[in-house]
Amino acid sequence: MRRKIGTGGRWLLAALLLGACGGGEREASDGGIDRSCVGDDECPSGEVCFEGTCTPEGDVPAPDMGPPCEDLDGDGYGPNCGTTPDDPRNMDCDPQDPMLTGVEVCDGADNDCDPNVDEGVLSACGNCDPDCDLSGVGPGGGTGEDGFDIDDDGGLALDEDGAIILDSQSIETTNIWIANTGEGTVSKFETEAPYREIARYSTGPDDFRVFVGGTFATGGNDPSRTSVNTRGDAFVANRSGNDLTYISGLGLACPDTNGDGVITTSTDVDGDGFVSRAEVLPFGEDDCVVSRSLDDVFPGERFVRAAAAQDVTGLDGFVHRYIWVGGFQTRRIAKFEVVEEPGGLVTLVPRLVTDAPFATYGFALDGRGVLWIASLGSGQLGFIDTNICLDDASCDVDFCTAPDSESPACDAAIKGSIPTPVGSYGITVDFNQRVWIGGAGVARFDPAAPSGSRWVVSRDGSGDGPGGVNGIAADAAGWIWGAALNRGVYRIFADDPSRFALVSGTDGVLNKGMAVAADGNIWSITMGTSTDDVTSTSQALVIAPGVTFGDEVVQRDVASSIFNSYTYSDMTGLQLRLATAPQGSWSHVFEGCDPATTEDGLTRWSQLRFDADVPPGTQITFRFRTARNRARLEVANWVTAGRVPGVASPIELSMRIARELELMRINEVGNFLEIEAVLESTRASVSEVVTPRLRGVEVVYTCPPRFG
Repeated sequence: MRRKIGTGGRWLLAALLLGACGGGEREASDGGIDRSCVGDDECPSGEVCFEGTCTPEGDVPAPDMGPPCEDLDGDGYGPNCGTTPDDPRNMDCDPQDPMLTGVEVCDGADNDCDPNVDEGVLSACGNCDPDCDLSGVGPGGGTGEDGFDIDDDGGLALDEDGAIILDSQSIETTNIWIANTGEGTVSKFETEAPYREIARYSTGPDDFRVFVGGTFATGGNDPSRTSVNTRGDAFVANRSGNDLTYISGLGLACPDTNGDGVITTSTDVDGDGFVSRAEVLPFGEDDCVVSRSLDDVFPGERFVRAAAAQDVTGLDGFVHRYIWVGGFQTRRIAKFEVVEEPGGLVTLVPRLVTDAPFATYGFALDGRGVLWIASLGSGQLGFIDTNICLDDASCDVDFCTAPDSESPACDAAIKGSIPTPVGSYGITVDFNQRVWIGGAGVARFDPAAPSGSRWVVSRDGSGDGPGGVNGIAADAAGWIWGAALNRGVYRIFADDPSRFALVSGTDGVLNKGMAVAADGNIWSITMGTSTDDVTSTSQALVIAPGVTFGDEVVQRDVASSIFNSYTYSDMTGLQLRLATAPQGSWSHVFEGCDPATTEDGLTRWSQLRFDADVPPGTQITFRFRTARNRARLEVANWVTAGRVPGVASPIELSMRIARELELMRINEVGNFLEIEAVLESTRASVSEVVTPRLRGVEVVYTCPPRFG
């Protein structure tokens, strides 16, 4: 309580104070004492400045402090513990547990009793490490800032949500490999206008054969059948010399096989759109070409006339690339694996050799992994189940021979042959897994159809049908195309082979080979203009199909630099991709820490996270490699991170990296990390492909700071 002091008492108090402190009093304008103040130092001893007036300390009321802090567990949180009404320290969600304060902090505990742990306070990596970071791509990839970047020819597409899917019909196979049989070379052309020749490769030691008396002299490696795998590499079966030629599709990026530090390969040096003989490197000097003698598997063979590329994802998660080759004279079939050595060098390693039921003339693979075999004159269609026939031992079984063309007697056989209603020459498989043969006639074989309706011969109501067909191809729109040597190009409706017609403007040349390009155009490869003039320059006819019969637009005199092209197999690789369950791979290089600001200049790669849908029968295999810079990254070894189904996100990279370092399967850990995802689809039916979906990929890494 404040006490009131009278006038006389005030003077007496002032006199006493002056005597005690030695201070003086200030006189007010009315003659009294001035007791106004701004600070305590203006007041006599024992008084404080209160509300602008020097007031005895006992007369100053105590401040209103409010109720005391109720902190029962000593964590500094509880009712009345904050300095303002909205201070978070006023809340304690569990007053009996000092860890549960009501405010979430990054400590692995539920501090705010909600009951989530560390929500809203984690680092970018989803942990409590402030030095941790995250980088992601794709609509489901963490940061979500970058969409997927996919190759046009990688067998991949993006769905409407931006996720990666497999789509064999959207593959852009933009190159075609045409054998120049008469000069012992193979040409690589673009299938998009202006149809430039990119490169030309010698396929054996005896190229550029010489005419003697109107025919070719003895010698020459005689390239004929070409087959292209899903990576764009080409294989050439040479009808003379008994050898197989592999040509990398990488061009100027193919391996440096002679180790001179320069990629030496055939190119269009003068840029005129054609590769002349002078621009072709001699055999053995091109870094992109590997030749493999077949004397060990086909001893004494003179005519290698069948070839089919096959890509299979193994149990190790890697895509294994194979080539099946047929010896016509020896009646043998061999399977080689394309093995990449350190530095990208390629060798062709034999994996099996087996007898064939007849002289092999052509190969085609279907989506179930069955290799179909065309004969010449035997009236038989052969097959091998490549899922079971894996090596010499598993393939050492007799061929099952069906008693008639409609018999199911050999349906469960590993190897077999089926009588055909027409003689076979060319062979292909369409998207619906039906086998087509061309020859004196055209016929369709459906192995899934019931007995009695498996074979359909292409004939109209009068009994006439396409004849003299050599090369045969199936496109993605449901049409079959046949190269009739002396007639032109036939167009056949695949679902009803009785509907067919010759394409106007395709006559007058020797139509030999048929191929399908990614843009839907059809290429007919000719041997020249007449069987009486085999020395004439060949050419390609490019057919824009249109919707139906008669809508075709034909462009002649394309690829006019090719020569005596006796070739009619899958020259673009699109047939393989349309007929088989598609697979494709995506990769991305992530850059980690700045070496200048990191403890030892290196990135600690922690996790691989992914967001994906993987339906039954499909799978995604993740691989990685790491190095200190991009150049070293390109030659670093791949390591399998895991396969889905089988592993879940996240995949712990740190443990895998430590293990691989210990086993010396990787040489270093660097600031660059490349992630690869290999997607594989399955077929729900002969015409329906089920694909996995990859929505996002992200990597977690730590950058320990450098001190000092």
